[in-house]
Amino acid sequence: MLKETKNIERYLKKLSPDQLGLKTIDSVQILNQTPGSYNLNFHIRVNQIDFNFRINIDQQSGLSNQIEYEYRVLKFLEGRHIGPRAFLFDDTCRDFDFGIMIQQYLKGPYLTQAPRDITCAAELLSRLHALKPVATHFVTWQDPLVDTYKLVQDDFNGYASKQSCDKQLLNMAKKCLKELKPRVRLHRGRYHPESLNHTDVGLDNFIQSPDGLRLIDWEKPRIDDNTYDMCCFLSEPAALWCVPKVLDKQKRRQFIETYARLSQKDQTDLMAKIKIREPLVSLHWILWGATKFCDLQDSSTSPKLIEAHKKKIVRYQRIARKEHIEKILDSLE
Repeated sequence: MLKETKNIERYLKKLSPDQLGLKTIDSVQILNQTPGSYNLNFHIRVNQIDFNFRINIDQQSGLSNQIEYEYRVLKFLEGRHIGPRAFLFDDTCRDFDFGIMIQQYLKGPYLTQAPRDITCAAELLSRLHALKPVATHFVTWQDPLVDTYKLVQDDFNGYASKQSCDKQLLNMAKKCLKELKPRVRLHRGRYHPESLNHTDVGLDNFIQSPDGLRLIDWEKPRIDDNTYDMCCFLSEPAALWCVPKVLDKQKRRQFIETYARLSQKDQTDLMAKIKIREPLVSLHWILWGATKFCDLQDSSTSPKLIEAHKKKIVRYQRIARKEHIEKILDSLE
C-alpha cells in the first residue's frame, strides 16, 4: 500500500494538469484503497476534485491491451450519462508494474433490489443497448448464444484444471453443459450482435451518484445480443455475488416489462430468449466463483490481490454451490 501510494503521488505530480481537466496540480491526497477482484482502486483527490486511480493487476477480457480497451469504451460513452468519465490510461508500465487508468470518482450507494432501483437499472440498460457503436473496435460475439456456450465450456475446462476443484460440482456442470448443447444449436439463430453490453451488471457495479445511476467496471464490454446483460442482471448466482438473496418473480417480471417497454422490444420474445440463455450465464457465474475459490486454496491468486480475495471467500462460496446447478438442471426438464 505504501509503495503504491508514493508512486501515485509521484506520478500525479508529473502529469500535465490538462490531462485531468485542471489548470494546475497544487495538492494530491490518497484517501483510501478499495481492492477489486482484478485491480487496485485508489480514491484520490487532486485540487479538491475526486478521481479513481486504478492499477490493473489482472484482466478478465483476454485482451493484451485491456486498459486501453476499457478507456476507449468509456470515451465512447462520455456524455451519455451511463459510465464514469475517463481521463487517461497508461500501459507503458514505466511507473507501475501494471497498466493504470484515471477516471471520475463516482460517489454514492450501490443499487438495491427495491422496485424503484430495478426500474432505474432497466432504464439505464435500455439506453446503453440503444447506442450504435459504429466504426468502433469493440469485441464482438458474432454468434452470441454459441459464444456463451463456449465461454462456459472454457470456464469448465479452467475449473477442471484446478488442483482443489470439487469433482461433484464438476460432474454436475458437465451434465448441465450436455443438456444445454442441443438447445444452443436449436435457438442460436434468435440471437444477434446488435448492442453494446456491459456484461457484468451485478448490483455493486451500479452507483447511485448525485447525477443519476451509473455503471462502473467496464473491463469486458462487447457487442452482443441485448439478452446477455439482462440474463446477468436476472441470474441468481450473479445476484448472490452481491447480496444474500435473489429477485422474486414479481421483480424479475417488473425488470423485463420495464426494459421491453423502454426499448420497444417484444416482451414475449424477450422472455423466451432470456429463458434459453440465462442458465448458461448462471453456470458461468457458478464456475467463475468456484475457480476463484480454488485459486485461493491452491495459492495461485496474484499476490497483490490475495487479501481482497480472502475477504470475498464467503461470496465465492455463496455462488459456487452445487444446489445452484441442481436448480438449473431442474429448470431444463
